[in-house]
Amino acid sequence: MMARFRMLFLLAGLGAFAAASAAPAPPPVLAPLIHDGSFEPGDYGLVRGAFPGATTQQVADWKAIKAYGKACMQNAALVQDAELKKLGIIASVPKDRGYQDRLCSQILNVISAPEGFATWETFQTALSRSLPYFQTYAAGITASVNAIQGAEENTLEEEATARIIPDQAWRGPLGMETLDTLSGVDADTLRMLKNRTVHRFEDVDWDNSHWVRHLLDTKGWSAVIKAGPRTAKMVWLIVQHADEDPAFQARALRQLAPYVHAGKFNRPDYALLTDRVMLATTGKQHYGSQLSCQNHHYAPRSLDAGGDDPKTLDKRRAEMGLFSEATYLTYLPPHC
Repeated sequence: MMARFRMLFLLAGLGAFAAASAAPAPPPVLAPLIHDGSFEPGDYGLVRGAFPGATTQQVADWKAIKAYGKACMQNAALVQDAELKKLGIIASVPKDRGYQDRLCSQILNVISAPEGFATWETFQTALSRSLPYFQTYAAGITASVNAIQGAEENTLEEEATARIIPDQAWRGPLGMETLDTLSGVDADTLRMLKNRTVHRFEDVDWDNSHWVRHLLDTKGWSAVIKAGPRTAKMVWLIVQHADEDPAFQARALRQLAPYVHAGKFNRPDYALLTDRVMLATTGKQHYGSQLSCQNHHYAPRSLDAGGDDPKTLDKRRAEMGLFSEATYLTYLPPHC
């Protein structure tokens, strides 16, 4: 059965393939903020042109930044299309996501920062108020990682643990909406704090995805599985979160399949990664594991043929050791 549905995303054609052109160069205004291929917004002065009262030059710079973000994303999506095609997957990835282009992801996140702010003054105030919360949280995460990486040479489990800590710590407050319950924080400060948090966890995902890609290219899943189920779970989770590179996720999924068939890898986790890859390449999923907020309730995103039938979906899920969809949803908040 797994071989049958795997062909669904291998053969799905969602659009014509177009060759990627050279990546656009960042505008000069961004140059001082880019170091070693990574972008840090500094004092966020680059967004001044988004607000009333900006100078002609600030407005021009802001337009150049937004144009670069759009062009960079479109090029990155075409590059990802090309990588998927090498795997025999003909797909058309969304052009507004940062597929394997760190600068694109980072800069687009900053481009979104002014949203919801009426004036430059309110933006600056929120930026200033959010910083102590952000710095304190970041310091705690860094200390936790350093405690794991104390040895001269870490085991694979220790290295994976040191990467899972920031993976979970940075995305947890957003995914579980705990930031929304932070006491004494006004709406503008919270909005800015969320933007800073997204910026950081996207950086973590980028670093982790490159680490796990190198790990699987050099040692393979066999070394991961040999290190034990805890390590395998953490490595799988890093692959699961490498959404900026669906071609890598698809390749990792294929390499994992023999171990699943041999009973050496967790079937539910394999099903979840399958859904992740299918959604990225076909827009559909098979097991209903990937959810979105629909009419203020969590529900599975688009399902492939037959998946809308609850009995069919639950049968698929049972075959992979997953709870029924109804039970699965009880683990989430009743409203979103």
